[in-house]
Amino acid sequence: MIWNDRTKLGTVLVISVLAGMMFFWLAILLLAVGAFLIVWGQEPRRTEEFLAGLPGGAHLVKALAQVQSAIPSREP
Repeated sequence: MIWNDRTKLGTVLVISVLAGMMFFWLAILLLAVGAFLIVWGQEPRRTEEFLAGLPGGAHLVKALAQVQSAIPSREP
């Protein structure tokens, strides 16, 4: 069976929703992560500036760079 990007994303989404339905706090965590990714996607520079201003912000920005490298880019 060949797994393309859409199939993988759909599988992750289904598993996340099922896990979220069984565990309330996991659903809240997934919702918060999803909301953060949406905000970060819309305003990346402002989000990174905000996080850099928080205590331990340098570590958060480094973690964001690692997350960014793990997310496949579809932009030309």
